[in-house]
Amino acid sequence: MEAAPKRRLEPLCVKIPLPLIRAVVDDFYERIQDHPTLAQPFAIVGDWDLHKERLTHYWWTVMGGLPYGDYRYALGDKHATVGVTSPLVDDWLALFHATMLDHLDPDLAQRWLGLASGIGESLRLMFAPR
Repeated sequence: MEAAPKRRLEPLCVKIPLPLIRAVVDDFYERIQDHPTLAQPFAIVGDWDLHKERLTHYWWTVMGGLPYGDYRYALGDKHATVGVTSPLVDDWLALFHATMLDHLDPDLAQRWLGLASGIGESLRLMFAPR
């Protein structure tokens, strides 16, 4: 009996290359600045270009890309001053998904949304009322 060929999982960054991640991130954060519920919490961002570059790098590495910058990520620390609530996470995910769908095939958008949803769930747990 012949052995089944081994499947090799491909990192998502192979399907969603860095320029496409950058385009989604740039568009998303432009939309956030005018969003009815997200603009106010994100008003603390002082340098949008740096913020977008850091988040592009973040998503690139989350998707399996090799780091190209010297960034440190502290999810809890960065979001503590924002006032994260479950409805804000819902709005963030909905806007992020809508932005992805304007740039990506639906299946790739869904895969990226899966990663974002995991991060959203972590934020919900970190900042849940006690």
